[in-house]
Order: sequence, then C-alpha cells, then structure tokens
Amino acid sequence: MTRKNLIFLLAAVASLMRMTAQTYNYYYGNIHSHTSYSDGNKDSATSLMTKPIQAFNYAKNSQHIDFYGVAEHNHASAGMASLASYHQGIADANAANNDGTFVAMYGFEWGVISGGGHVIVYGCDSLMGWDNSLFDIYVPQSDYTTLWKKVKARPNAFAYLCHPNTSDFGGILTTSVNATADSAIVGTAGRSGPAFSTNSTYSDPSTGTYITQYNYALRQGYHVGIGLDHDTHNSVFGRQSAGRLVVMAQSLTRANVYDAFKKMRFYCSDDWNVKVNFQIQNQPMGSIITHSGTPTLSVTVTDPDAAESVSSIAIYAGVPGSGANPTVLTSVTNSASLVYTHAAAANNSKYYYYILITQADGDKIWTSPIWYNRNDAYVVTTPVANFTQSTAKVCINQPLLLSDASTNAPTSWTWTAVGASPSVSYIQNCNFTYTTSGTYTVSLVAANSAGISTAYTQTITVLPTLPTPTISVSGLTLTSSPATGYQWYVNNYMIPGATSQTLTAPYDGVYTVVATDVNACNSARSNTIMVSVSTVGIKNNELYGSLTIYPNPTTGIFTIEINNLKNNASIELINELGQTIRHSFIKDCSSKCLYDVDLKDYPNGIYFVKIKSDNQTEYRKLLLNK
Repeated sequence: MTRKNLIFLLAAVASLMRMTAQTYNYYYGNIHSHTSYSDGNKDSATSLMTKPIQAFNYAKNSQHIDFYGVAEHNHASAGMASLASYHQGIADANAANNDGTFVAMYGFEWGVISGGGHVIVYGCDSLMGWDNSLFDIYVPQSDYTTLWKKVKARPNAFAYLCHPNTSDFGGILTTSVNATADSAIVGTAGRSGPAFSTNSTYSDPSTGTYITQYNYALRQGYHVGIGLDHDTHNSVFGRQSAGRLVVMAQSLTRANVYDAFKKMRFYCSDDWNVKVNFQIQNQPMGSIITHSGTPTLSVTVTDPDAAESVSSIAIYAGVPGSGANPTVLTSVTNSASLVYTHAAAANNSKYYYYILITQADGDKIWTSPIWYNRNDAYVVTTPVANFTQSTAKVCINQPLLLSDASTNAPTSWTWTAVGASPSVSYIQNCNFTYTTSGTYTVSLVAANSAGISTAYTQTITVLPTLPTPTISVSGLTLTSSPATGYQWYVNNYMIPGATSQTLTAPYDGVYTVVATDVNACNSARSNTIMVSVSTVGIKNNELYGSLTIYPNPTTGIFTIEINNLKNNASIELINELGQTIRHSFIKDCSSKCLYDVDLKDYPNGIYFVKIKSDNQTEYRKLLLNK
C-alpha cells in the first residue's frame, strides 16, 4: 500500500470511529412537483416558467430548500408530451444539481387513478409507462406487480406512495405484505398539497393527513417511512407552505440523499427547520434492528425558533404483520426529549415504533419508524468487511458499482477510492467514476456497535475510452468512424437494433452514434447530424441566395439574415433532442430580412436552425456557449 493510500485509509478509519454512534445532517425539501412537461406550470402565462431547469432554479432560492424533486406524470392524458421531455428533465436536473449546495432530483409519477394514489419513482433515468412512444421501459397500466419488479431491479431506484387511498396500488395496504413491493417502496405521504396553490409566501399549509394509510402499511408489515409532499402544479416551487420532507444524510449530495430515502431516514414535518433525533440502541429512524434485550427509545427535538417549543411527544408502537393499528405507548408534555424502555417487549417479539411531535404553534412532525426484533441469543460481533464490484474492469467516466458483502451486520461503512469521484463515500453500496486510466485500489471499512473491521481492499483497473466518433453522410446513409461496436440515437433516444457502422436514417431528426471497443468501453457521443428524410438527406445548399447566422458561437442573442427569398418560408429552432423550441413564418424577403433570436434562457449546447420553403429545406448548426 502506498503512503498516499495509507493516509486516506487512516483518515477513513478515524472518520468511521466517529460514525459508530451515527450522526447525520438534516436537509429539507420536497420530492413531489410538476412542470409543463406534464401537468404543472399551470400559471406559466404569468410566471413564464415551463421547464424543469426553471423549477430547480426557483426552488434553490426558496427558504429552507436543500433538495428538490420534480416528478412528471408518465402518460399523455396527464400532459406528458414526449419521451424527449422526460430525458430533457433528467438533463435539467443534472445541470441544476450542485452537490454540497443543492440537490436536484428528477423522476416520474406513475398511475392514472382519478382521485386516488400515484407512485413516484426516482433514481431511474428510464421512463416506465404504457403509452405508445412514451416509455423506455414498458410497464402495463395498473400493473403494480410489474412496476415493483422493475423498480427493485434498478439498484438506485426507489418508489414512494403519493396521496394514497387505502384500496390503491393493487390493494397492497389491505393484504399480506408483498416482499417485492416492500423492497421497492421506501415511503408514503403523511401530508400532501395543496396541489394547486399559487401562494408564494409559505402560508398555505396542507391540513389533511394520510396517517391512516401509513398505519395500514405498517400493520401489514411494510417497511416504509413517511414524508410531506407539496404536489406543486403551479410555479411556486418550495414556497406555498413551510412544510418539509426532512432527510438525514451524511452530506448534501444526490447519492447521500438517495441513500437516506432508501434507508428510510426521513420524516414528515409541518416545520421547515426542526431537527428530530429518534434512536434505538444508537440506530436512527428507518433502521431495522435485531438485538438482545429490551429496546430503549430516545427522542430529542431541536428547533432554532424559540416560539416553536414542543407541546408533546408521543411514541406509537405496533406489531408488524398483525393487522392491528399502532397505539400510543407513552407520551410526555412540555419537554423536548423523551427516553423510554419498552419493558413489555419480550424475547423473540417484533415491534415498530414511530414518534408524533406537536409544537406549541400546532405544527406536527411524524417520524419514520424503527423496527426492533428482540432476540436474546443474538450477539453483536465486529463486522468482516467485504464487497463485490459490478465488473472486473471499468472504463473512464463509466460508473463502477460496489456492493457491500460484509458479514456480521455492519451499520456504517467508509469507502476510500483514491483517484475516483467521490474519493470517499459513507453509503452501503456506492458508485465511483474515474477520469484517468490506470490501476487503483478501493478499500472498505465497516462498523457496528461491537467495533470496526479491518480494511478490505481490491484493485481496480480503469481502461481508456475510445476517441469520439465522427459521422459522415451520403444521402440518407450515415456512417460512423471505425470501432468495434456501435449504437445509433435519434433525438437522443436509442434506436433498437441500430448497431452497425452504417445507418439509413428512417425519419427526420438529430442523429448521433456512440462507439464501443473490445473492452466494452464507450466513446463520448459523436457529432450531431440533422437529417430531413422528406428532402432526401441533409440540405446544406444555398436555397435562398444568401443565408447567414451570426454570431456563431453565440452567448445568447444571434441574428438570422436572409437575402433574396422569393417565397414564403418557416423558421424552426431545434435543440439536440430534436425538439422544436421556436417556430415562426417568413414572408417575402426579396431584399434582406433580419431576425434576432434570444437563447439566454436555454442551456448551452448545439442547436439547429431549419428554414423550409415549399419542398426545400436548409439547416444551419449553432453553438450556444453562455
């Protein structure tokens, strides 16, 4: 081991020793909102907001918003216009995300129940659905069994139940626990809305609750947490109320926030800055514990606002799978803390516990549960660290998934990957990426209440990427520069079966290709080529005597200059996804016409100007670089 690796490892062990009694930071946000990519931004005529990137930029400037999620409805009847919109939303979230400052999340809301519950899915860059051409992954309408399987199959994905009715989701809340659903679903809403609020002064709170449905899920045996949803349909992202979904995470990164959701370390709060520390045997809310002896529960509530003192703390307890609702185990008034030992929890018993806190101003906070299995024969032993990796070799800029395989039930993990991004991670299963080829080491140290493991280390080989391919054109035939494998895309979507070096363009659109070498390392996406099938290929001839676009590249505003146009024509501005974002018509320009176009509100990238007159079409490529 090199001296540099040893220093990293010692630092990681020191960090892990501090983590053995877990401590977390608190982050506040919302994961239920919509833009005009489905049925949101209903006030766009006045707000001038239509895109996810605008929603994220607005939310990050709202008070007490550390993370924000946009989940578009996944079907046409709720306004989803195209598959391209979903993928543009993913790109917008990636552009808005700034780990350490603001986490942007983009997902989809699945289901068409009128007046009932839907399912939000995050951590999946592919849209699941049933509408023709509106899905990457086919899931039949109302087929929840398949939905849970598809979510479970994706390691970073999780499902969350929105505004649920008891009979929704295939009846899972009223029947025996479904193991696949339990592994896919991380939580349910405690409050929701007001969905169509236009309030931007944080003064329009949700007053209804879905605690009945929460209790139904727990009594059936589901392991779910509880959150608060805004269900925003107007352009007031994060501002209609002071209610927040609160997550407990190691740091404000998307990976850590997702990990908090998957571990159910979150709670439903009417208050936008309250901190609740609920533990059993030093393990936080969301934990599933097997331990000897009676459980001791501790609750501490902290709020920096002096007027929002605690009126009461109540501990609810129930038996998972019993079919019986939880009951109040104990409570305290006018105190911000509570410690209670559940002496009635006999050996081999199983309970879940959650907390209801009421503040002096009437605000309520419900925590996610802790599940406690008492087994007096159980002995906690120091973990033995181990992990598996998704592939023996990894390519530059392609994620390497490392999965914890440690024994003896660790409760905390420290990964050290010198040369990777990130270089340290504290979640159970993590992704690392490398930007330079070479040989690296990854180490894992695991811990629980019995102690800290020795480090387990593996060597990682990082392979170089292919050069970016280029596309040449002859009529409708596109040809990639040589490689071993190919995958063609149109309007940013993979064309199934289009894996040869050449492709005959089937329809109008923006075409790119990704090449692959013998080690399955992908190249970056190629140059973009606009193809117009209706005009037999790419038209770059001068149809209009003189057509000029300047400045190019542009920082936002550019000019289209046309001379000697005899017939009427149309101008379209098209993004890299093949979406028309501007459209206008031109009348006679027998001398000179000038058109100024402003792209300052659009993301950097390549755009195409399409000018069409009769059966003739011409394209110009434009680079926006603000």
